[in-house]
Amino acid sequence: MNKIKICFLFTFIWIYSLPIPAYSVINPVTTKDIDVWAVTATTFKLVGEKEVRNVKLNWMQRKDADLYKIYRDGNLIGETKGDTYDDYSLPIGNSFTYHIEAFNNEQKVATAASQKATTFIPTHEGKVYDNLNGKYITKISSNKPQGIKIGDLYFSYKIDNIEKEVDGQKVKGWLVTESFSKTGLDESWSSPRELAFYPNVKFEGNAFRYNPKTGKVVLSSHYEDQNGYTAAKIYLAQITPKGKLEVGTMERPLGHDSRDQSLFIDDDNTAYLLSATNTNKDINIYKLDDSWTKPVTLVNTICKGLHRETPAIIKKDGEYYFFSSKASGWYPSQTMYTSTTDLAGEWMPVREIGNNTTFDAQFNRISKVGSNTYGVWSYHWGAQRKYKTPDGNFPRISIAAFNKGYASMDYYRFVEFNEQYGLIPIQNGKNLTLNTPVKSMVSGVKGIKADCITDGADLDSSSYFQKSSNTPTGIPYMFIIDMQKEAKISEINLATRLVNGSEAAYKYTIEGSLDGKNYKKLIDGRQNWQVGFLILNIEDPAIYRYLRLRIYGIVNVHKGNSATWADGIYEFSAFGTPQ
Repeated sequence: MNKIKICFLFTFIWIYSLPIPAYSVINPVTTKDIDVWAVTATTFKLVGEKEVRNVKLNWMQRKDADLYKIYRDGNLIGETKGDTYDDYSLPIGNSFTYHIEAFNNEQKVATAASQKATTFIPTHEGKVYDNLNGKYITKISSNKPQGIKIGDLYFSYKIDNIEKEVDGQKVKGWLVTESFSKTGLDESWSSPRELAFYPNVKFEGNAFRYNPKTGKVVLSSHYEDQNGYTAAKIYLAQITPKGKLEVGTMERPLGHDSRDQSLFIDDDNTAYLLSATNTNKDINIYKLDDSWTKPVTLVNTICKGLHRETPAIIKKDGEYYFFSSKASGWYPSQTMYTSTTDLAGEWMPVREIGNNTTFDAQFNRISKVGSNTYGVWSYHWGAQRKYKTPDGNFPRISIAAFNKGYASMDYYRFVEFNEQYGLIPIQNGKNLTLNTPVKSMVSGVKGIKADCITDGADLDSSSYFQKSSNTPTGIPYMFIIDMQKEAKISEINLATRLVNGSEAAYKYTIEGSLDGKNYKKLIDGRQNWQVGFLILNIEDPAIYRYLRLRIYGIVNVHKGNSATWADGIYEFSAFGTPQ
């Protein structure tokens, strides 16, 4: 991973104490790749609702299927060609069982493993996070303890890149400090106590974890020399609260180079080090000793030759899920995952998750929040790009769900942090365009039809629409989406193809119409320089039925030249309130 980027990312340390072929599938899913074909069911609420009474379903598209039928409690409720479906306005306090059946030429070919979802009313309102800009739209309470509680005290640990005077000279380096508090509240913390200072080196991917076996706090980092990137060492140290810092490892783990890294703690408190190795080509999994500071065994090497970074593992219902991102500088990339029931055993082939750009972000970590919800933190590096995005660098938080080795990850405009439940996703209205008809003014390459942009599928390997090179000059590159209902629109998302190293921005307009004849401009994106996934606020209170998307150009953001060869529209989604 870009070394400067990692350094920037972990300036703010988080504590673990809380839980390409253009027109075909890149990595087609076959029956061999699927031990169990499964569906995930995630409850969510709509903006303005207090009840969590809607369910989002996800599944993997199959190479041997052309249609999917959706069932709730054994009753058919819909069908689609894509890989997602929303079920709205369900009775509160009930559990529903969902399954999917796959068909090919009207013949059933598979039935997905089912999953239950339960609607409810949260007893408390939590703070709400906006994925558009990385800001909370509700007040954050300052009356809650922070840090790690150990015994009767709260402890806070930090590692900061600072300039310090050493022997009369100013030296840059990394300072590790400890503070403590009786309450964990603001204004109650002791002055930071220095634990260690490391001059003229680089520490990346820093994280602190509490080890209940030893009662000590473990610091893990990727260690590099000041002026190079070839040391490729792991740094593991344990801190005795109010005591000293002891280094367990500051070398290559068992002789292997190590760059991007993280720790995974299993249910029995056995710790594992995940490490990008072989010059970032592979991922090694090492078992650590009881102190969590020394690798003792190389358990497995996975994702061989795939150049994955920011490794992370989460465990759910006896399955291990490994997540990672792809090196792409400051630009977004497709998150991938794989799963197994045995860390040392065979892992499933890597699969895509989320969407083709991780919603214009790069995967960073996955965490359990509350008793049974999981959030994926992915960084939008808007301030680091040539054309900076308005809100700079911040995490986008997606919602993950799991079922028998299958994982899904969804974007919601808002995410509520609820003390009782965990994460509650909030969608900015109903999906008004899912499975609706689309008319294109131009033909698609290799016969791809325009309705692929409303089928809900926008992974890197999903079908996308690309204008045919045989299109006569002067024909506008334009789509008309018939929502088949009149609605007020609150948000539009546009997912487009990205080619690593040649990322392209779309110049476009979006218009709305009630009668399909008279259109009003909703968004003028002809000066747009954002790439991959656009979150567009719609403030027009008028009612529309038809939406018109027109593409004026596709431009390489690095060189400024036309990049029509990189054309590809995955998904056009409008959210709002049907009338």
